[in-house]
Amino acid sequence: MRQTARILKQLLLDGELSAADTELLAEYRTPEVRAELDILSEELGFSLLDMRGRVYLIPQIDSELLSMSMRDVRISESTGDRMIDAFLRVYVIMTILWMLYGGKNNNPKRAVFLQVKDIVAMLDERLSNSTAREAEILETDYEINFTQISSLWSAMPVEDDQRRKTRVGSILSACRLMEREKLIMILDEKREIRPTDRLDDLMIGYYLDMQRIEEIHMLFQR
Repeated sequence: MRQTARILKQLLLDGELSAADTELLAEYRTPEVRAELDILSEELGFSLLDMRGRVYLIPQIDSELLSMSMRDVRISESTGDRMIDAFLRVYVIMTILWMLYGGKNNNPKRAVFLQVKDIVAMLDERLSNSTAREAEILETDYEINFTQISSLWSAMPVEDDQRRKTRVGSILSACRLMEREKLIMILDEKREIRPTDRLDDLMIGYYLDMQRIEEIHMLFQR
């Protein structure tokens, strides 16, 4: 049990066992430890992904103990942010993931990097051109407050050194949240983002099974 506790501690601290954790990886792959981790995963609400020499801890969406709440998203930049700011941050993240992994072939990854200006353009298109009916579907099916998100986005300038909330700033706010979770790197003086190996593994190895791919396409191609 002590070996299992050491492994779980590392997974909770870092989210993964990396190739450098050779001793823990060897212990992880023993039948006794795996059996104990399976019990803990059921009780605590997480899954484990063993991929390309790494092991990732993935919280279940409804895990009150491990998953990130909307409140966590809201205060990730400032305690003064509103819930609508959190909704926009989540929508930006969803758009980034779709732009990176929205391919339809066997390998859904379709970009190795994104320019912030291209993310702005995509969000302009998505948030400006949706009809009232499309907004209603998004709000009903996906619990996304799309109408308020669109209004908030449209009211912000693209960039303005004198204003805290801008379209570029909103994208970078979402990117910083992803960067803290070791999912992307922000490069080229905050003009470019690149996915990490961790994000590639999580998206391709876990989140993008065929059902989830279809849901993403349905959401963004309406």
